[in-house]
Amino acid sequence: MDLDFTYFENGAARISRQLPGMPRDRVVLNRLFFCVFKDLDDVYNQYLSGFGLNSSTFLALGMILSSADNRLNPSHLSDALIASRTNVTRLTDDMVRSGWVSRKPSTQDRRRVELSLTPEGRTLILKALPVIWQRIEQQWADFSPAEILELDRLLRKMLEGLRRFKAAK
Repeated sequence: MDLDFTYFENGAARISRQLPGMPRDRVVLNRLFFCVFKDLDDVYNQYLSGFGLNSSTFLALGMILSSADNRLNPSHLSDALIASRTNVTRLTDDMVRSGWVSRKPSTQDRRRVELSLTPEGRTLILKALPVIWQRIEQQWADFSPAEILELDRLLRKMLEGLRRFKAAK
């Protein structure tokens, strides 16, 4: 069900009338943030499906491409994707099956594994990147450079605050 965001806002307003201490504006902003993320992920998955990719696989291939020698430890990939080790293992298995990534013993530590792009994986990510870059340019076309900088600053501020909150727990 794809409800207009005002449906949530109206519900939050009803709750705030019942519970006057509710920080309604912040609750609405949090939900708005989740809605933007979901729609953004949906849009990218739509574009990436033409390459046989989803946003997680695309980001994983991009992270491997961006790493030194196009090799990356799965635990570093897990951190980059903000995903559990189990999910990264599943994702890696899929990428290996698809022929885009290979697992090799680490050049630094034989007990570890490194992921590297196969020639097919490299070709795929290099084809997909310009399409996504074009989509990113379109996505931000309604924002001025100053607005982009301000949103970047505000999101980094929020991220820093959330990380401080997590560290204090």
